[in-house]
Amino acid sequence: MRNPKITLLGFNTGASGAGHVLGELQTSFMELLWREPGLTVNQVEERVKRRRDIAHTTVQTTLDRMHRKGYLMRDKRGKAFVYSPRYTRDEFERGMAQEVLRPLLKQFTETAMSTFVELVGTDEAAFKRLEIMLRKKRLEQDSSTK
Repeated sequence: MRNPKITLLGFNTGASGAGHVLGELQTSFMELLWREPGLTVNQVEERVKRRRDIAHTTVQTTLDRMHRKGYLMRDKRGKAFVYSPRYTRDEFERGMAQEVLRPLLKQFTETAMSTFVELVGTDEAAFKRLEIMLRKKRLEQDSSTK
């Protein structure tokens, strides 16, 4: 399966982390599986039940849907499926950012870039990191053309 879109169902600007593209329950499952990849439905249920009451069928159905959408991989071990994230947290966040920013930069290049610089410019530390990233990227490009 080629890499599925992370922002499959849109982007929720009012959320945080994986919650920008996943619902609350799916986000909690992703957070759990990033910490502990390779869990069965029963193991996910056991860990989630420490914080909230949840039906076994809800866990099973949610994990299956996340697998079908491409967020999770699963392997059959004995009679049980073992679930792991398709992406590391960093890959997930990077993919989400690319899927959101790419169309903005393509269609509204100047506006998107100037708005980004304005937003980053309000945080001195972030602005310095951006300057470093730009210098590093310029050096990479210069060295690849020689």
